[in-house]
Parts: sequence; structure tokens; C-alpha cells
Amino acid sequence: MTRSRPALELKGRMLPITRARVLIADSAAIRIQLAEMVRQMPQAVKGMAVVIDSDIAADLDAVLAALREVGIQPLAVSEGPLADAARAIGLPVVSRDSGKSAAAPAPAPVAVAAPPPVSAARRPARVVDEPVRSGQQIYAEGCDLIVLNTVSPGAEVIADGCIHIYGKLAGRALAGVKGDESARVFCRKLDAELIAIAGIYAVAEQIKAGPVNEPAQAWLVDGRLKIEAHKI
Repeated sequence: MTRSRPALELKGRMLPITRARVLIADSAAIRIQLAEMVRQMPQAVKGMAVVIDSDIAADLDAVLAALREVGIQPLAVSEGPLADAARAIGLPVVSRDSGKSAAAPAPAPVAVAAPPPVSAARRPARVVDEPVRSGQQIYAEGCDLIVLNTVSPGAEVIADGCIHIYGKLAGRALAGVKGDESARVFCRKLDAELIAIAGIYAVAEQIKAGPVNEPAQAWLVDGRLKIEAHKI
């Protein structure tokens, strides 16, 4: 008897998921803010996967509609005031602990000393020679990622360790995605849509307040994201 080919393959993979926290129960205000995000960073918003979180009662249908209108993909709702409404429409409900790997709100800049040393307990780095083009996603599992070219708008580079980009970073870079707070992002020219380390992130509008179009590094200090000029 001939064995048929498998119909399904399951593989574990760490994917970037953002937590979208509802702060006010005003769908019009949510739409206005989302429209501004789309204006500022259209490639970063489109296709973004989110878990909806809220400490207040809100119109879940309106929130879902506002997110989907701009291309954001709601995956689930955290336990809380919106959980029953989510279950009623068949949307998964997850514990808030499971959202720890999702991105937390972007922190305000803080004055700090030099960054901490990077952990050496990683596999050899993954090296990418070619440009990372719009729509591509590169993931370095269990190691650092070295990109010897540019990361285009709409492209995404992800690593469990550090990310080194020896060209322009114009897309998204997510380092330490499995929780390594010692991870850092380095690039020769900064113009990113999003930078995240261990789930703490900053988006384009915040990044542009720093060393845009200059060599830069990003790292965490006391749970806050620091981005500053740095020659590499």
C-alpha cells in the first residue's frame, strides 16, 4: 500500500504579535488614530497581527471593523471585559499572560549609561547577503541575524538574538523575540517603520525623533527602549 503525502505539517515558530489595547470606548477616536498610523507607516500597519486587550467595556464589533479597515488582522482577545463578546462571535480568547510576548506600549526616552553586554550563549549568526525586499520576512532562530544589505520598507527581519544591518533599515526589525532583553538592533542607516526588542517597540513616528538616516543602535534599559546614534 502506497503511503500518501502528509496533508498538514505543524512547526513551532515565534511570530511578532502586537497587543492592541483599547484605552477609550470611542470607535470614532480609534478610527482617527488608526488613520494617522496608516498615514505615518502604511507598510508597518498593513497585515499587522494583533491581540485585542482592554480593561474597559467597548463595542468589540466596532473595534474589529476599525482594525480590519486599515489591514490589521485581529487574532484573539485577552481575558477581560471583551471576552464574552469575543466568544459570542467565535474569536479566540487568550490569557493575559500569553500576551507577554506581544509588543508593549512604546516607552518614553530615558537618559541611561552604556548598554549592557550581549549574551554570548547563542548559535552562530545567520547571515543574509541579499537585500531584504518588501513583503519578505527573515527569521534567525536561536541566534543573531546579520544583514549585509538593506531592509526595504514593508520587509521584516526577526531574530531571537541581536540584529546587525550593514545597510539601510527602512522596514521592521524585531530582536530578542523570545524574551532576550539583552538583544540589540544595529544599523548603518536608520529609517525604520518599527524597532522592537523583547516585545518593547517604537514605531516610525517615535523613531524619527532620534538619529534618522544615521548609524544607530537600539537596546533596552530597565524595560525601556533606547535608540541612539552609534557607529558600526
